[in-house]
Amino acid sequence: MRVKRKDLEIFLEQLEKVTEPKLELEQYPTPSRVAANMLWFAGVENDDITGKKIFDLGCGTGTLALGAAYMGAKEVTGVDIDCDSIIIAKRNSINFSLEDKCNWICMNVENCKLKNIDTVIMNPPFGMRKESISRDRTFIEVALSLTKIVYTIIPYADKTREFFKEFCKEFDAEIDKIIQMDFEIKHQFEFHKKEKHMTVVDLYRIIK
Repeated sequence: MRVKRKDLEIFLEQLEKVTEPKLELEQYPTPSRVAANMLWFAGVENDDITGKKIFDLGCGTGTLALGAAYMGAKEVTGVDIDCDSIIIAKRNSINFSLEDKCNWICMNVENCKLKNIDTVIMNPPFGMRKESISRDRTFIEVALSLTKIVYTIIPYADKTREFFKEFCKEFDAEIDKIIQMDFEIKHQFEFHKKEKHMTVVDLYRIIK
């Protein structure tokens, strides 16, 4: 049975989120609308989720991984360096009866060596603050070492697009499609001045 986009977004909205985000890990939760659009693009418009083995690098509390499981992925694996987030992700999978499809691993994504992954879907840390300990380009490099199809969110800028087009070529890959989306960041750190801030991101489909 095909999942409706609205039902997917409602499902994602119900998932438990981290309550004390860590700035150095850039723990900005993926908004349910953005996650639903990502998963719909990957799973319905490109058939890269249903019946496939999905990997979520920097999975946080499991939004994208669990959304893929909900859409009919054969198996999902979420990896995150923050064990507190992994505990919540596992609890989410149990609460929504998806635990049989889900694997959760607490480790640095740079140490990932798994094989037989069909698709990576991720919202990596952008590495834009001095406190950040990871960068999006590292996540893309690791993702392309694991699979030939990668979906990732990157902050929008013309120079950034050009950089990643060249960056992907270094790994015999190319950005196949780009979708621009609004990304809402809610007030969660002391330096945030507004209750919510809207920024623009690109969703890349990268193929190798």
